Amino acid sequence: MTTSRFLSLVATLLLTLTVSAVTPTTKQLTTAQPVATEVQGIGGHDTHTDRVKAQHTDVYTVTFRSGQEAWVYVSGDGDTDLDLYIYDENGNLIDSDTDSTDECLCTFTPRWTGQFKIKIKNRGNVYNEYQITTSAW
Repeated sequence: MTTSRFLSLVATLLLTLTVSAVTPTTKQLTTAQPVATEVQGIGGHDTHTDRVKAQHTDVYTVTFRSGQEAWVYVSGDGDTDLDLYIYDENGNLIDSDTDSTDECLCTFTPRWTGQFKIKIKNRGNVYNEYQITTSAW
C-alpha cells in the first residue's frame, strides 16, 4: 500500500469514526470456549460500538466484494489488548492484527464476493468497549 493510499485510508477511518453507532440485528452468546459473541448487521462503512468481555471473542459476519480493497478498523477504550482476525467463508485466516494494543487495522482484497468472519479477541482481564468500522457494503 502506498503512503498516499494509507493516509487516505486513515483519513477515511477517522471521518467514519464520527458516525453514530449502529445497533446489531442479532447478538447471541455461545458457550464454546473461548466464549464468542456472534453479531450480524454491520457493513456499509458502519461504525458499531460494542463491549467484549474479558477473555472473550466477538464475531461479526459481513460481506465483502470481489476485487474491492476491504478494511476493518477496531479502536478500543485502552484498557486491554485486542486482537483482530479476518477469516473467509472457508475458515481460512485472511489477515490479522495481533500487536499489544487495542487499535487494530486489517486490509485485504477479496478474490470473490462472500461472507467473512471478523473476530475481536479481548486478551485482558476486564471488558473493553470498542468501535468497529468496516468498508463492507
